[in-house]
Amino acid sequence: MKIDRLEVIPIRVPNRIPVKLSTLLLLHQDNVIVRLRAGALTGIGETQPLPGFQGCAESQVTIVPLIRERFAPLLVGRNPFDLERIVRDLEDAVTGNPYAKTAVVDALYDLMAKAYGVPLYQLLGGLYRDRIPVVWTIGIKDRREMAEEARWAVGRGFRLLKLKVGALRPEDDVRNVEAVRDAVGPDIGLRLDANGAFSFDQALGLLRDLARFKLDLVEQPLAIHDLEGMARLIRLAGVPVMPDESLHSLASALELVTRKAASIFGMKLAKHGGIYYGQRIAAVAQAASIPIYPGGQPGTSVGSATAAHFYAATWNATLGGDFHVGPAGWLADDIVQHPLVVADGYALVPHGVGIGVDIDEEKLEKYTVETESSAASLGRINRI
Repeated sequence: MKIDRLEVIPIRVPNRIPVKLSTLLLLHQDNVIVRLRAGALTGIGETQPLPGFQGCAESQVTIVPLIRERFAPLLVGRNPFDLERIVRDLEDAVTGNPYAKTAVVDALYDLMAKAYGVPLYQLLGGLYRDRIPVVWTIGIKDRREMAEEARWAVGRGFRLLKLKVGALRPEDDVRNVEAVRDAVGPDIGLRLDANGAFSFDQALGLLRDLARFKLDLVEQPLAIHDLEGMARLIRLAGVPVMPDESLHSLASALELVTRKAASIFGMKLAKHGGIYYGQRIAAVAQAASIPIYPGGQPGTSVGSATAAHFYAATWNATLGGDFHVGPAGWLADDIVQHPLVVADGYALVPHGVGIGVDIDEEKLEKYTVETESSAASLGRINRI
């Protein structure tokens, strides 16, 4: 079995509504799709960069030429089952760039599963769970709007809500959390995500002010590299602290464990380099008895289905996570024939061959966009 061709396709899918985070307003998602052709079989993967956010130094305009000009020659003609050697060759070609590698590596996994004629989770350890609790994330806005969105989400079956904080005065964040808690009652799980916006003193003060609302966890309260502060918050705040931006590589996972700076691992395959490195980070969490929050970047059903298979086979992915998938999440549309199902607060793991979703060619063409010239973009890559 040999890879005949690699296609890399930049897409732009608008959000249903703008989503305000502590440092960013998301109007659309610029993702990248990779298709690997091997005879009659096609493996597909997706990556979801957020340039300049969450420590992401990549973008669509750097990822597309990197895959076309650096990675494609390393893949065409290769057996996709030579995974270890291929990953090593990608690492030798380019250090870092996990978002670019995610689309390629995850397409390899999909292709291998299709060659065997089995769902992807069978290659990753089998089906430990067939559905994953989904967190509905609410962006920063007027507290009445946040409360209304919370009621709407609970009405759709969501039992877990994540509130973005950090762009307002602390007293406004408190009022927002209070409004949402009053709207949904005491039995709905509430989480906070600051995306690294707080200083240590700000975070500790806010978490103490919010203690009465019984938060499940706080995600990335401090800057990416402030692991000492994260460890102190774990000791002092009385709320589980979950790194997201601080957990980006296998080395960062080891450092978080060593410095006792994580109560939970907030995983997203795109920031790790895809399934290959995701499995190794999950093993670090297992060794340290740290549960996994099964997250994902906003994307189409391609990336979300891949993540669902990964977490379905990862036994310590025990919490509810982010599946901002297509119209069931933040995006206004999808690019597959039958989108990943999110129902009654759960993402249902597809049971078809490979990742279990097929591209809708008309939708893919509709959302395909042009990027800058390869030469200009490669110049950017070399400067990153």
